[in-house]
Parts: sequence; C-alpha cells; structure tokens
Amino acid sequence: DTYKFTDDDAENYDFYLGPLIFQPYGEYLAAHIDTNSVKNVLELACGTGRVTQFIRKAVPPDTELWATDLSGDMLAIAKRRLNDDGITFKTEDIQNLSFADNTFDLVICQFGMMFLPDKQQGFNEISRVLKPGGKFMCFTWDDTSYNPVFRLLVNELLLPYFPGEDTSRFFTPFSLHNPQQLDAWMQNAGFKNVSVDKVALKSGKTSIDHIETGIYRKHPLGRAIREKEPSAFESVAQKFREGLVQQFGDGDISFPMSALLTIGVK
Repeated sequence: DTYKFTDDDAENYDFYLGPLIFQPYGEYLAAHIDTNSVKNVLELACGTGRVTQFIRKAVPPDTELWATDLSGDMLAIAKRRLNDDGITFKTEDIQNLSFADNTFDLVICQFGMMFLPDKQQGFNEISRVLKPGGKFMCFTWDDTSYNPVFRLLVNELLLPYFPGEDTSRFFTPFSLHNPQQLDAWMQNAGFKNVSVDKVALKSGKTSIDHIETGIYRKHPLGRAIREKEPSAFESVAQKFREGLVQQFGDGDISFPMSALLTIGVK
C-alpha cells in the first residue's frame, strides 16, 4: 500500500507532515465542533494525534474522548506526544467497530475514510455507534488539481514513470472528492442534514527542504520512484524542488490545500 505508514514512516509522517498539512485542518475541525451536550467523542483514524489534541481542548474537560486508529505505530506516537489522561487510545477498524450501538454524541474522522476498502460499510458503522441526534464530521482531501504540491509530485513527476500501469494507488488519499458520492454514502447510512463543503486552507509554513524530505525523500511516494527507477530518484527530487520554488518562492513557504468537510446527523 503506497500510503501505509509504519515504523520510521509513522515518525516521519508525524514530524514532517503533521504541522504542515494535518494541523491546519485539525484546528479548523476542532473550532467547528458544537460542544453543547457532547459527553463522549470518538475519533477515528487519529493517526499521530494531530487532531486529537485540538479536540481535547475544544470539548469540555469531562467529555470522554476515544482516539482510535488501525495502526498501532501511529497510536504509539499519539500516546507519547499527547500523554493525556483524558484520552483513551485504542486500535480500531472503522469497518468493524467494537463499540455498542448508540454510544457516541460525536464521531470525527480526519483524512481516514479514503483508505477503507468498503467505504459504505465504514459510514454504516459510524452511524451505528452514534446516538440518535449524534453528529459525524469528516474531512477528505479534494482532487489533486486543487492540492498543487501533490499535483506537481504525483500527476506531473511520478505518473510518467508508470506508463500503462494502474496508478490509482497514488491517488487513494484524493479519491473521495465527489460531493454527490459522499452525500450518497451518508444518506445510505441513515444520516440526515448532510452537508459537503470545500474548505481551502494554507499549509503550515516551512522550508523547501522540509517539504522535499517529508513529501518525497522520506515518503512512500519517493520510495515508489526508487523501486521503479532508482536512477531517477534524485532527478525527480530536483524537479520537485524546482517546481516548488517556481510556484511558491524560496525560503519558508506555505501552499494552498483543499479538502471536503462532510457533516451529518443521525
């Protein structure tokens, strides 16, 4: 799996990508939680806890917060980073949640639904564990055409090395960008008042070096090039770097990002 992060990958993912692309959306999401009468919250695909920290601050101190992920490596980093008694960490598969029906007031999933083999089953399970009247909030990435750093790396630089192959694996994180499809899965799972809105934010500010290392050199995307055509690894890195400077300038930069926020009530 191109985007499976374990061991060192999980550490790199947290260090390089956490503040850069996940934190801005985590802050946004937490700021839009309606905290009235929220007694228990379930976070799915919490990763390294970048969103979890903002949820914990946003909801009342006595709110029960479960932070779950399929990857034990990711959870270990979240646990270590947050070190918070007010959070229960647990390994969970979104398609087969271990919680009872009607358990949570709020379920949150930032950038996790794209990776489910059976997406409808995931939405169904989320609906099942929510209390009637409970809310689901979910971010999925927009198409790469609205995420210029990934458009540059994936569409323009990587794809030419995989002619005639099924390259859909490179687009998995950006595969849930159709509002009608998201709406249909939500409606089928029994959600009401469904809204799907584009949210454009700026990334965290950092150096070209940091972006090149985090999104290419120490990222599974870079590994895909190294495995396919080892001699091209450095030239792709160079072109990626040049493209970034051309689009966003040199020094510390911030780049535009786009995602879809899907919300529904059970």
